[in-house]
Amino acid sequence: MKDLHIHIEREDYTVESIEKFIAKAQETGLDEICLLEHNIRFFDFHPTFKEAREYNAYQRKWFDAKAKQARKLDDFKSLAEKSGAEIIR
Repeated sequence: MKDLHIHIEREDYTVESIEKFIAKAQETGLDEICLLEHNIRFFDFHPTFKEAREYNAYQRKWFDAKAKQARKLDDFKSLAEKSGAEIIR
């Protein structure tokens, strides 16, 4: 069994946090998991949200709240490499 849609956004970007996901997957009998993030979680993609942010006050508030927690995409890639995960592009 697989779970190919697990967000790590509420966890620290550490190998230990990834190992928790792996342990839970093994505990529940999963053979494969895919850890991912929404692109809003990365500064690199913020320019693509310009029009949506300007659409109305609700969108602006949503984006600004998410932007406070953003990281660099390279941080995510680095975490994957450190954890020994297979990176799918």
